[in-house]
Amino acid sequence: MTGPFPYWHGVPREEIEWHPTVDPQKCTGCGACVVTCSEKRNVFGFDRSTRKAVVMSPDNCMVGCNNCQVGCLWDAISFPDKGVARTLAKALPEERLKRELEDKLRNDPALVVAAAPLLDAATPQSRAAMALLRGVR
Repeated sequence: MTGPFPYWHGVPREEIEWHPTVDPQKCTGCGACVVTCSEKRNVFGFDRSTRKAVVMSPDNCMVGCNNCQVGCLWDAISFPDKGVARTLAKALPEERLKRELEDKLRNDPALVVAAAPLLDAATPQSRAAMALLRGVR
């Protein structure tokens, strides 16, 4: 396994056929795909000699992501049928996904949205409780 993203939910990334393809005939060289792709993923590079985007690290592409394709105004980027990603996602063990979610929420508590309890805002106790929930005194 090479690259910064060797697995997708436990599946070796190299076994998953999901990455963009650039049609050099349609590519205008604007670089939107290079910029749009996450700076951690860096799927694309830019060939200065042809002034075109190129797929440099296909296995860095997040399975199911197609932001670069959506952002390409010239339809120069294509992906395998989205059914490929959906079939893979549906086959993932539910327990693994639950464990990954809990790990992520534990490691980054800012992702947890705390729901305020339903309180009657008319009572002083309710107003005090709501102020505490909001961090206001």
